[in-house]
Amino acid sequence: MKRYLNILILIFSTAFIISISIYGTLRNQNKKKFEKNIVFSNNNVFLNDSIVNKLLTQILYDKYLKRKDSLDLNIIETELKNNQFINSVEVYWKFHDILEIRIKEREPLYIMTNENYFVDSFGNFFPMKEIKKDLPKVLSKLSKINLKSITNFVLRINKDHFMKSELDKIYFEKNEFRINLKSFDFDIIFGNSKRFKEKVEKLKVFCAFQKVQDSLTNYPLVNLNYLNQVIASKSLVYEK
Repeated sequence: MKRYLNILILIFSTAFIISISIYGTLRNQNKKKFEKNIVFSNNNVFLNDSIVNKLLTQILYDKYLKRKDSLDLNIIETELKNNQFINSVEVYWKFHDILEIRIKEREPLYIMTNENYFVDSFGNFFPMKEIKKDLPKVLSKLSKINLKSITNFVLRINKDHFMKSELDKIYFEKNEFRINLKSFDFDIIFGNSKRFKEKVEKLKVFCAFQKVQDSLTNYPLVNLNYLNQVIASKSLVYEK
């Protein structure tokens, strides 16, 4: 009787060990590693694959990055969006074993010089970094500006190739703009955004004339506020 009991114990023990082994094998199959494919939908300036991978490591524990069935894609998207340089992100499975992370960076529109921040086309602030792109600089204090007005102003300026390439500095106070260009050594009173296209065309004509007329280089101040004319002044005294 004792012999049969020992045999039964041996059989059940063997079956238990086999079951555990099969379960472990199946579990390990579910833990197989997968590839991560990071795609930037615009020209990435601030981020790269290495930086994004570090962000992923900070967001999730290592075990979550090894097992496909334990990943919460919504968490990854939400946490990545918290990065100040990311405008939008999509995370999804591609071909069952590739986790694709599609990122769109914020694109700086201009620089808030006094605050050391970039501002994008939506009026979002994010930290300045050294980039090759030469952006217009807003020199007014943040407390004295209307962020929406400045953003719309730069967006409209950028629709004109000449103005986009030339706009250098922007001053904004009492709802009026004063600007400087890169290639011309005079201050420009632009005023408010009324008659915007007319003012831009007048300024372009004046710049073209200045290139061929030496006498126009003696005017350090140009006022675009007047209808159908440009007023050039030899004095840098601004009307209040």
